Amino acid sequence: MQARLDAKTRLSLEISRLLTMMETEIRRAGLCYQCGGASPYLFDNGHEPQLLLIDETPSQRQGQCLRFAYQQGSTHPTNTVGKDDAKGFRLDTEAHAIEVYENHRDTANWSCESGYWRDISSRALKISHLSFSRNAVRTEDGRRITSLTIKVSASLIRQPSQRKDVSRTLVLANTVVSP
Repeated sequence: MQARLDAKTRLSLEISRLLTMMETEIRRAGLCYQCGGASPYLFDNGHEPQLLLIDETPSQRQGQCLRFAYQQGSTHPTNTVGKDDAKGFRLDTEAHAIEVYENHRDTANWSCESGYWRDISSRALKISHLSFSRNAVRTEDGRRITSLTIKVSASLIRQPSQRKDVSRTLVLANTVVSP
């Protein structure tokens, strides 16, 4: 009984660690110092700028790959996304892992299909599901508030019967005001 409880606890802790790290990064989406309304950290879908890009399409609301950007390197106004500003998370279905986008050369290959992704999952975990769902609501004053739900399903590699499904929703602070 004790070993089973320990496995459940370990699984919960590993998933919580992953989600907390992801949430910390995602909450920064769109952050731009002194950029005003001309932030390069937004994705234009021809209708409304988006803080998050899901599965390569600004209008996509659900998927397994999330890209976003925020100003990381300086506090000066900018009009381009720098190599360290480009971020993302995706599910590697072959390795059963969650990966983070990491490319310190340039942003030319910043896509869900590029090879610049690195596994951030614990080797003790087998990730069977990762999805992102975006929702946006508009307030009376025109502010669009974006929320993102992250769903993860994982099990322990050594104890596949120990499986956990977790869903977390976060509200992004860097909302976009439309005219």
